[in-house]
Amino acid sequence: MKQAHYLYIILIVFLFSVTGRAQSLVLTPKWTAQAQFAGYYVADRMGFYKDEGLDVHIEHPSISESSFSLLQSGKSQVTVMNLSFALTACADGAQLVNIMQTSQENSLILVSHSPLHGAASLQGKKIAIWNHLSEDLLGRIAGHNNLNIEWIRFNSGVNLFLSKAVDICLVGSYNEFPQLEECGMQMDSTHIFRLAAHGYNVPEDGLYVTKDFYNRHPDLIKKLVRASIKGWEWASEHREKTLDIVMDIVRQNNIGTNRYHQRKMLEEILRLQIDQSKGERTYHLSREGFDCAVRNLLNDTEKEKIPYHEFVK
Repeated sequence: MKQAHYLYIILIVFLFSVTGRAQSLVLTPKWTAQAQFAGYYVADRMGFYKDEGLDVHIEHPSISESSFSLLQSGKSQVTVMNLSFALTACADGAQLVNIMQTSQENSLILVSHSPLHGAASLQGKKIAIWNHLSEDLLGRIAGHNNLNIEWIRFNSGVNLFLSKAVDICLVGSYNEFPQLEECGMQMDSTHIFRLAAHGYNVPEDGLYVTKDFYNRHPDLIKKLVRASIKGWEWASEHREKTLDIVMDIVRQNNIGTNRYHQRKMLEEILRLQIDQSKGERTYHLSREGFDCAVRNLLNDTEKEKIPYHEFVK
């Protein structure tokens, strides 16, 4: 009887350890460590994921990888991606689900050495765009306006533009644009073309999983989203403490940056997250944002493949 009693206790302890074990998954940001992903760092460091019973590993992609490729290979279960990339990937057959949308406003800006007077001013220009960025949105802008543009691919930074090797450079309002200001460049509204102000306000960063993963783990997804939202809300309310976390992570990843630049990035990222029609962060891809994206990116056949209610959860 005593032996049976001990075996019973061991079995109970074993079952508790198995059922109580945190669910492990990998979350992959779009690229290297920076304040753009602060809410996820906070959710990890402050224990918000752990509180939900999740063991989340935030792993950044290498230069030769993308968050999408890691998701497709199964090395990552959750990734940060641009809506434009996710939609065009789905149009090509990928099975993706948007489980959370942080960005509500497009950050992309075309900065020019000479004055810009609408899209027609882009005619015949050399425009630098990042290697990792899909050309679909910019290609549609060129197509809509019958523009002949020479796209120059580059990895990062603003040196190509500062050296005047190109006429125009694509920059993000939270990263390269403040970099230009930090370099002492004086810019006014006549030298910039904000995509959001010209009918191309396609929301950007969101969290994505495969449709199969979503269908198999709906409860896990809810926990992940809940903890991630808590992380972003905490980041908004405790910005200097959030920067402490960001700077620790960028140092661990050997990223050359500074606190001043990361502060500017965090402030702008948080601003871009506010739905201007509601005056708050919704963390949800609205029908309006979705419709703007498909209108600018997809043809009629592609649109039919991606119903809003199946793409957005």
